[in-house]
Amino acid sequence: MKRRVSPFVAVTLLALTFSSCTCSSSTPEAPPTPVARSGGGFGMLKPTERSVPDVAKGVVTPKPVEARPAPTLPTAAMKAELPEDFPSDIPVFKDAKVAAVQQLANNARNVVFTVDDAEAAKVFEFYKGDMGHSGWKTEQEYQGGEQSFLSFKKDKMVTNVSITKDPKTGKRVIAVMYYKEEPLPFPEF
Repeated sequence: MKRRVSPFVAVTLLALTFSSCTCSSSTPEAPPTPVARSGGGFGMLKPTERSVPDVAKGVVTPKPVEARPAPTLPTAAMKAELPEDFPSDIPVFKDAKVAAVQQLANNARNVVFTVDDAEAAKVFEFYKGDMGHSGWKTEQEYQGGEQSFLSFKKDKMVTNVSITKDPKTGKRVIAVMYYKEEPLPFPEF
């Protein structure tokens, strides 16, 4: 038995389908643009040309970059001397010349030495052996090809020795940083 759809139901369904179509309607008007309000600065601000960043306008003007000179080791005219408080039990590598002395935070000092012709491994072994014979305890050590590091401690004095090579001159650079440990200004946790 076939079921038939009455013509009235078919017309009603078609009418409902077309009644939801919005293709014949027009687009509604955009809401009005807000007008700047005055009074006490609590209202909207009127946009000005200066308030829009240049980046938002698509205009980017790079600022000039200042060239900085590369850091260099001090010259003979700027000769540095070994500080008076340099610990007497820290050895100075043979033929090393003081190139710079830096005052660091917490009364620490860094003395930079240069040596014309010295292998990194020889300098490393010199400091490791001589500091050990003088009663310094090795805290840390790293030995690489052209860069090495040693850290020593004796009583409350800490000494770090860095050994590198100056790529410009080819000289061996030995930096000896030393300081006395002070108690912390707060309890340890």
